[in-house]
Amino acid sequence: MPIKRLYHKLTTDVDASGFDSETLDERRKDSDVKGQRLQLIVYTALFAFIVLAAYGYYLIFNLTHDVHSLSNDVRQMTRSVNQMSMSVTTNMEVISTNIIKMQKSTGLMADTVARTMPEMSDNTTIMTQTAKNVSDRIDGISTNIQTMSVGLVAMQRDMWSMNKTVSNPAESMFDSMTPWGGRRSHGQGSPGPLAFPRPVR
Repeated sequence: MPIKRLYHKLTTDVDASGFDSETLDERRKDSDVKGQRLQLIVYTALFAFIVLAAYGYYLIFNLTHDVHSLSNDVRQMTRSVNQMSMSVTTNMEVISTNIIKMQKSTGLMADTVARTMPEMSDNTTIMTQTAKNVSDRIDGISTNIQTMSVGLVAMQRDMWSMNKTVSNPAESMFDSMTPWGGRRSHGQGSPGPLAFPRPVR
């Protein structure tokens, strides 16, 4: 390893310089302490670098995944917006066409109503006059029926009077010719005439 090589180089240089054994031992101890410190620093820095490299890779991986997901979402959103814009354009054309047709139909209806309203008013006036005439005729028919009823009642009274006048002498003569004629009661006969109807108002 580089650290051990550096350590051997330092010890070899010390041996070649001509120091005594105690000095060489002290220098070797100092070199060992420095080498251990250097190893600790290097290993710690290497471990920290590995940890930071792994964390950086994790962050870069997540960032790449998020960017990929974001690009897919943006692509889908772009497709949805395009479809929505096409649908809105198509629907707006249909809506505008329907509005134009509705305006034309409304105009035709207004013209038709404007043309037919005078005719409808005239027809309504004629119908009202006709209904009034029919009502007057019905009143005349009712009056005629009442007059006929009065005439029928008068005829019925006359027939009753004639029946009363003719039947009483015949019955008296027939009763005198038959031995059982005296038993018949003369109280029975046709009822009296009907009363005259009251005029309907």
